[in-house]
Amino acid sequence: MLTNDQIVYKVEGSFKPFRCVAEIWDYDSKLKFKVFSKQDQGIIEMQNIVLSGIRQESSLNNILSQVRLRIQDKGYTLDSRGE
Repeated sequence: MLTNDQIVYKVEGSFKPFRCVAEIWDYDSKLKFKVFSKQDQGIIEMQNIVLSGIRQESSLNNILSQVRLRIQDKGYTLDSRGE
C-alpha cells in the first residue's frame, strides 16, 4: 500500500522532462495532477482519481502508463523511464 506522499512523489516524477504538480484533495480521498510543457503550458490534467484505487503500485503504474501514452499521442517526447 502506497502512502499519499509516495503517490505524489511517483506521479510528479513520471513525466520527465516535463514538470508535473500533483495534489491530494477532497479530505485525502482523491488525487489530481497537471503536466506542464517546457514553456509552462498545460499538456494534460487529471482530476478525481480515487486514492483507494491506486494505493497498489501496479494500479498506479497502469494509470501513469495510460497518461504517458496520451501525452505522447499529443506529440510530446517523454523520457523512456518514468520517475
